[in-house]
Amino acid sequence: MKFFTKEWYDKMQKAHLLTIPESDEEWMDFIKSFEEDGEDVYDYLRQDLESIKDELLQTLPETFHPYILDGTINQPTLPKEVRDELIIWLKAKIEECEKVLDEANNHFEHIRENLPEELISILEDGLHDAELQYIHRDYDALRLTLNGEGSFSKGDAIVIEITGIKEEQSEIPLTPGMFWLYEEGDLNNKSFILSVLFDNPMTEWKVAAKQFSITHFYKTQIFHHDQEFEKENHSRHKAKKERHSLPYKLPDQYASFVTALHEGEAEKMYFLTEKEAIEIDRFLSLEELKLEGSVIPIAVCTNGNIVLHLETQKIFYLGANTEELAENFEKFLEGLYSKQFVDEMPLLSEPLPTEELESALFSEDLELIIRAWNTIVQEPEKHIPLIEKTLPYSLQHENEEIQLIGEVYMDHILSFNILSEQFINKLRKSTWERMLKRQGSF
Repeated sequence: MKFFTKEWYDKMQKAHLLTIPESDEEWMDFIKSFEEDGEDVYDYLRQDLESIKDELLQTLPETFHPYILDGTINQPTLPKEVRDELIIWLKAKIEECEKVLDEANNHFEHIRENLPEELISILEDGLHDAELQYIHRDYDALRLTLNGEGSFSKGDAIVIEITGIKEEQSEIPLTPGMFWLYEEGDLNNKSFILSVLFDNPMTEWKVAAKQFSITHFYKTQIFHHDQEFEKENHSRHKAKKERHSLPYKLPDQYASFVTALHEGEAEKMYFLTEKEAIEIDRFLSLEELKLEGSVIPIAVCTNGNIVLHLETQKIFYLGANTEELAENFEKFLEGLYSKQFVDEMPLLSEPLPTEELESALFSEDLELIIRAWNTIVQEPEKHIPLIEKTLPYSLQHENEEIQLIGEVYMDHILSFNILSEQFINKLRKSTWERMLKRQGSF
């Protein structure tokens, strides 16, 4: 790779290893926020330093080592001239890493017009933190299936297909469970080049090929909002009645699923495997189900059928070959996708009743949390007590997605200038704690 090498990534981690307040005023606010909560700020800082001491000794110049060893490197008692030198050194290292980001972007813009659109789409898709799920090779072709739910991609699953491969390089073979970190594109006189820095384990991977394509798949509408088909009383009771009338046992979820499916708008579905996206034309209604030997066909596909093995409850695809898709129907549902994008913004913008805001903000439901904050920021002055009660909780939550939601709305709420100085100091404390916890996690 030209830019996003393992060495660059290591430098970036080390540049963010230590974060400290930059001025006496910031230190005072930081300490005050701990005191207000009855917590020992110095004990907190000592424990944090202990967790990164060895790395600091390997990273920081020797001039700072005495302050690491005596425990003052991250304390307010660190001499001002030393603190200033440390901050300058840290900022310089961060700028070095950011310079590489700028160089990579400039290179991409310089060659952009010479790259194929599909490769550009891959480079701009926001695949950072997407997890590699399947890898399939066939002669000069490669198919990568990624779980995009933790990434910035719009797809819940992403399939990248590469054909006409001329060269492939990787220090470690690609394996499921790797995470896509950074990517860059290039070209030569024979082919186009995609390079990716993967993690878990860390490796630089490069492929030169003639053609690239990217396809997005989305969790089907019927599963959105915590699988609402399970919550619809009418469908559930109807399905239960019909399932009990059948001469064989179906998976508990199947009847509810297929009843809701046939009552709703038709949607083309796909089941993703290592080799292909199995195109499902339709699921059979309960009335159409028939036992054929030891299996029950449950779906008609473009090139075969999907069946339920009655005894084991496993799901198989009967196409050119027989392939096991899932160990049970619940796992099968997890592999179902659509190519139809579902825009959830209208739902997220729908206000919640005032009496439901607090329980929503203390829940684990990301959609409910966003709806609650969207409701609050419409008239924030009416919800100050609730903001002061719930915002610190979000900022310190163990779920990083809830933390990030809290950060976004904190910035928005602070712009209204409606919160007390005492509470703002408390938020500053939460901000510093998060920064300290994230050191080295970039």
